[in-house]
Amino acid sequence: MKKIISVILAMVMMCVFTLIGCAAEEAEINENGTMKIVLQIGNPVMLVNGIEKQIDAEGTVPLIINNRTLLPVRAVIEEMGGTVEWNSDTQEVVLNYNDDEIKLTIDSQTARLNGQNQTLDTPPIIISDRTMLPIRFVAESFKFDVVWEKSTQTITIMKKTEQNTASVPSTAPRLEENKGGALTLYFSATGTTKALAEKIADVSGADLCEIVPQDAYTSADLNYNSDCRANAEQQDDSARPAIKDLAVNINDYDIIILGYPIWWGTLPKVIYTLSEKYDLSGKIIMPFCTSGGSGISESVSDLKAIYPNSTITDGFRGAGAVSEMQINDWLNDNGFEQKNTEKSDMLKIRVGGRTLTATLADNSSATALKELLSKGDITIDMSDYGDFEKVGLIGTSLPLNDEQITTEAGDLILYQGNSFVICYDTNFWNFTRLGKINDIAKSELKSLLGEGDVTVTISIN
Repeated sequence: MKKIISVILAMVMMCVFTLIGCAAEEAEINENGTMKIVLQIGNPVMLVNGIEKQIDAEGTVPLIINNRTLLPVRAVIEEMGGTVEWNSDTQEVVLNYNDDEIKLTIDSQTARLNGQNQTLDTPPIIISDRTMLPIRFVAESFKFDVVWEKSTQTITIMKKTEQNTASVPSTAPRLEENKGGALTLYFSATGTTKALAEKIADVSGADLCEIVPQDAYTSADLNYNSDCRANAEQQDDSARPAIKDLAVNINDYDIIILGYPIWWGTLPKVIYTLSEKYDLSGKIIMPFCTSGGSGISESVSDLKAIYPNSTITDGFRGAGAVSEMQINDWLNDNGFEQKNTEKSDMLKIRVGGRTLTATLADNSSATALKELLSKGDITIDMSDYGDFEKVGLIGTSLPLNDEQITTEAGDLILYQGNSFVICYDTNFWNFTRLGKINDIAKSELKSLLGEGDVTVTISIN
């Protein structure tokens, strides 16, 4: 019996190595010049550019804990060309690769990437005197690509040399090749993705629209340490959380800059609902995500599966503070060219998850507003007045240019020098005209502003 078991185990191990080895041979032929490391769950051997190497002398293997892959990271980091330092007193691991540094602490979900705090899905742990770290977070923070193959339980970590990447011309479709415009479309359960989406919309000049679930996610719904709603949805392949109708006509856009948080390593099921409710065939989809530990690559693969007739570009993962330069680099690398046709007197009004544009009037009041907004955006709490306008204080006084005006839906008015007014119906009085919202119907504007109080943010292009 022991002999039979030994033979079976030997055959299984031969199959495992054959499976990984074939992939490595193809990589040598097709991806010359690429650093490539292949690991497998439960396997103490890794492949480095097609060469078998022990992960360590103790036979430690990669593990899956809480749906995240952990492994003794020293061998991988050193194969990448980086360094690993361990402080037993503070239980801290310091990883360095090129100009990037990661600091992680055992049993802590807070990591520091180049001095910025990041939240991990799974903390580092110690198993059998070996420090096990979340490999995807580490590898992608060091700008390596990570691919998970579920059927073989293999993790592939790779990075092309600068010479190779520089020689590959961009084939991404460019914005000017498309008739329609660009839309930043996002789902955000906690506000983190919303903040990044607004920044991307500002940098790109794209319109902004939120994917709003029919039933908002509560903090209890997102408590991943419990049997919460998000966990149940992510484990159910058929889950399609209902979403409200988008506040824009998706057919007006050829480029969708699509944002979402990473849940369970990939897309929230809300995005699957979006794919079945709205046809994005023929459009360019530029994915971005927010995530404390997981990368974006698995979600991009899933996007390609649910949008087979769309062009999916490389994704952008926002973690911690994201600079305008990082966003611009991502947009440019994917062939996105901003349509900077808006003039400097174009006002942006952000309300209800959507960004409207308005053309400012030619007077000293509008000029003063522009100067005020050049110092930063202004958020205004607005209330209904007379069932025809929303009114809110701007926190300062601007010069008046009053005249007898019959207002229309979309008119922007300065009232008494210190109040910003958005008209959604007709009124007649002595007002100062600030501008007019572009391309929006009366009914659409009234619906967007809603009944009762509303908060809007105004900025200058």
